[in-house]
Amino acid sequence: MKPEAMTVGPVELSGSVVRLEPLSMKHLGDLAEAASHDQVWTYLDEATPTTEEPVAALIREALDEQQRGERLPFAVVDVVSGKAVGSISYIDISRTHRGLEIGWAWLAPSHWRTGAIREASHLLMRHAFNELGAIRVAFMTDSRNTRSQQAIKGLGAMEEGTFRNHRILRDGHIRHSIYYSVTAEDWPTVSRMLDAGRAARGLPTLG
Repeated sequence: MKPEAMTVGPVELSGSVVRLEPLSMKHLGDLAEAASHDQVWTYLDEATPTTEEPVAALIREALDEQQRGERLPFAVVDVVSGKAVGSISYIDISRTHRGLEIGWAWLAPSHWRTGAIREASHLLMRHAFNELGAIRVAFMTDSRNTRSQQAIKGLGAMEEGTFRNHRILRDGHIRHSIYYSVTAEDWPTVSRMLDAGRAARGLPTLG
């Protein structure tokens, strides 16, 4: 008999570096500022937004996908400034098979290497395994994006393989995508590793 399907819905998740808030239009001004850097969009296949409207369109798209049950988007909010500095989502949600992917993750360059995206991913993994009862959390990145690959490996995810010729990007580039995952069986060890890393940086554990 199959276990009950996952129930995935909006939730606020708090850490010591960032807070994840359900994405909404209230975050538009902050996110337009955070998104106005070319390097944010190198591997996300979107043009760099120069006004608020393209960012508003991305928010509307994310909320439409949420309404269809395909995505759960969050604003990544800096706990010190209270400003939204990026976004991250649950995507490819399989409620029946209790799996999902953490993706559509981007952050203002001012918050790179601050632990923000690491903590955001940790919060989402913790929620997925501990609260939603997920059995698999996946990550995917462009084969050229070595910075993202190292970050995902640093989260304790295992590389599963490469989807060759996975997507044709806006500029015509044929993208290969590398997949990673953490399973429910991996999670206790991964959770301890992530909390040990936080303790080493003087941060409280998330559990």
